Amino acid sequence: MLCAKCQTLCSSIDPHQDNDFVHHETVEELCTSSIWGCHLCKMIYRAFKEKPYESISLSSKVTIKTRQDSGIEVSFVDPVPKSAGDPRNGKKSSVVYVIFQRIDLPRRFKSMLQLSEISHDPNTGSEAACRLAATWLEECLETHKRCLASTSGDPPLPHRVIDVGLIDDLAEPYLLETSGQMGKYLTLSHCWGGGTPIKTTKENIQRHRTGVRLADLPRTFRDAVHVARKLGCRYLWIDSLCIIQDDRKDWEVEAILMHQYYKQSLLTIAAADGNNSNAGLFRDRDGLKNRPSELGFTDINGSSRQLYAYTNTMSFELARSSLSDSYKPSPLYDRAWVFQEQALSPRTLTYARDRLSWRCQEMLFDERAPLIKSVEDFIIKDKTTNIARRGGDPRSTDATIAELQRKWIFPGPIPNPSRSVANTGYHAKCCYLPEDEFFVEWGNVVRDYTQRGMTYQSDKLIAIQGIADALAPMVSRTYFAGIWVESTKSIFMGLLWSSMRQKLKLSQRLDIAPSWSWASTEGAVIWPGHWLCRLESRIQILELKRSGTAVKATAELIIEADLRPAFAEDSQVFAVINWPEEHTGEISGQSTNAPPRSRWPLDRREIPVSLDENLGSNVRVWFAELAAGEVHTQANRKDVHCLVLVGCGENSSTFRRVGYSMWKESIWASSELPEARKMTLAIL
Repeated sequence: MLCAKCQTLCSSIDPHQDNDFVHHETVEELCTSSIWGCHLCKMIYRAFKEKPYESISLSSKVTIKTRQDSGIEVSFVDPVPKSAGDPRNGKKSSVVYVIFQRIDLPRRFKSMLQLSEISHDPNTGSEAACRLAATWLEECLETHKRCLASTSGDPPLPHRVIDVGLIDDLAEPYLLETSGQMGKYLTLSHCWGGGTPIKTTKENIQRHRTGVRLADLPRTFRDAVHVARKLGCRYLWIDSLCIIQDDRKDWEVEAILMHQYYKQSLLTIAAADGNNSNAGLFRDRDGLKNRPSELGFTDINGSSRQLYAYTNTMSFELARSSLSDSYKPSPLYDRAWVFQEQALSPRTLTYARDRLSWRCQEMLFDERAPLIKSVEDFIIKDKTTNIARRGGDPRSTDATIAELQRKWIFPGPIPNPSRSVANTGYHAKCCYLPEDEFFVEWGNVVRDYTQRGMTYQSDKLIAIQGIADALAPMVSRTYFAGIWVESTKSIFMGLLWSSMRQKLKLSQRLDIAPSWSWASTEGAVIWPGHWLCRLESRIQILELKRSGTAVKATAELIIEADLRPAFAEDSQVFAVINWPEEHTGEISGQSTNAPPRSRWPLDRREIPVSLDENLGSNVRVWFAELAAGEVHTQANRKDVHCLVLVGCGENSSTFRRVGYSMWKESIWASSELPEARKMTLAIL
C-alpha cells in the first residue's frame, strides 16, 4: 500500500535520473501517512526514528533527492531559518537513504510476498512464516541442480528418529527404531544449555518408543516438531532423544555416524537465538517491518519497471548492515559441536532473533533485502579475512562455512579451481603451493572450531571427526588426531599451530591426543606457520606410530631436527643455555633446580614463546627448528618457527610438545648463541 504522495513519486520520477522534490510538507504528515499504512513512508519514518539524530521539529519539510540507479536521499529541512550563532549551523542535515533495487525473484516468491502483505505475521512461527519456509524448500527441491545432486533420492534413516506424524497431526510423536528404513528427515541444531533437555536413556527408551508427549518436550523441541509437520516431513532427528545418553557404546557409535545424519538430512533446523532447549525457535516480531516494498515506476519513455525499496538496516548483507543489532553474536554459533552440524548440513533453515533465513548449496533466502542471493556472491562479499574479522557476526561465519561446503564437502561436478588463501590477508598469489591450500583452510577450520565453547573437553576430537570423515574421501587424504597424516608434508603442515594467549591462565592439557596435536590443548589455537610465505620445512619426519579411536588417540612422532637447549625460570622468562656437559649423543630432558651459569636471555617481544601449559619453575626446555619462511607484513623478513619441547625422562630421547616459538632467522642463526645440533627424537 502506498499513499498518494508516494504514488506520485513512483509515477512522476525516473529512477534513472537525478530529481529533487518535496515529499511531505511536514514530518508530522509523514508520520500520519506511516500510521495509515503507507509502506514507503513507514520505512522512511522508522529509519529516521531509529537513528540518534538531533531533535527535528514535526513541522520540518521532508524532501527527496533521487540518485540515478541507486535510490533516494530523504532530508528533513527546518522551516525556520537558523539564527546567527545557532549551534546547529554548519551541521549536516539528517538524511535517510532508501535503496531502489531490481530483484529477480522466482514466481512463487512474488506470490508468497504479495500474500504475506495481507497476512498476519507477528511471529517467526506464524502461518505466513511457515508458508515462506515451505516456499524456500520447494524452490530448492525443484530448481537447484547442485542441491539435488548432493541429496538425490531417499537416504537411509538414522538408527532412531522421532516420528512426528503428518501435517497438522494431533497424535503424539514417538521414537522410531528404523531398522534400515529409507526416507527423508530433518535434523535439529540447538544448544543444550546449562540444564539437561529431555533425553532417552536405557530406563525410558521403551516408553519413548510408545510415545513422547509434546507437553513433556522443551519448547525448542516442540517448535521443531511444528516446523517438521508444516514442511510435510514426517521424521525428525534430535540428538538427546535419538541417542541413548547413558549408554557409552551407543553414544560412540552414533557420534561417529553423526556426520552422515546431518549430511544426508533434507535440511537442518537451526535454533540460532536459544542458549538452551527451553528457549524455543520462534520469536515475536513484525513480519513486514524489515521486508522490502515493491514499487512500480514509469520512466520518461513510458516503460514500466518494478523495483524494491529498503534501507540499509533492512538488509541481510554484511556490507549494508554491519552494525545492526539483528546480527549480534548468536548463542548457537558459540558451540563447538554445532560447527560440524553447520558444515555438513546441505540446507539450513535458521530461526534468529527477529527473522528466519535459508542457506543451501546454491542460494541464500531471507525475509530481509535483497531477499535472495547466490552462494558465490555471498562468499565473495560477506566472507571476511583473518586480518579484518567481524567478531561474532553470524554472516561472516556462514560465508566461511558456505565456502568450506562448496569447495570440499559438497563440490559440484567441476571442482572450483580458484585459490582463496591469497585472500586471507597474509599471502600474495605466488607465496604458497596449490597443494598447500587445503592444509591452510583446514587450519582455518580448526581455528574457528577451537574458539567455540565445549562442555566436555574430552569431546574435542569426536566433535570434529564428522567434518574430517566427510572431507577424507573428497580430498583422498588420511586423518588422525586432528591433522592429516598421509604424507610427511601433511604431517608437517599439521604441526604449525600455536595456542592462543590466555589472559588469565594457560590452557590445560588433554590426554585424548598426542602433545603435537592441537587437540591436546584445551584452548583456542592459531596457525602462525601457515602465515609464512614460501614455507620451508626444517625437520625430517621419519616415522609416525599411531593408534586409537575417534575419541582418543595416542602416537609417537619420530623426527630429525636441529635443537637448542634452553632454560625456563617460569612460564614467562626463557634463556638459551649451553649444551649439557653430560650430552654424549642422547638428550637429557630432566628439569634442573639451579639456573645454568651461561645464559642468553630471550626478549619475548622479539622471540615470542606461546606455551600450551604451565611449565612451573626452573625447567630445561628445547627449541626444535620446525619451519622457515618470509613475513610480508614485516618487509619480507625471514623467520624461523620452533617447537618448544620438554623431556619425558632422564637421559631419554622422548619428548612432548609444550609450546611454539617464532624467531627472526638472523637471531636463530647467530654465532653468539650455542650451536644448534641435529638430533633424532620422538615426540609423544
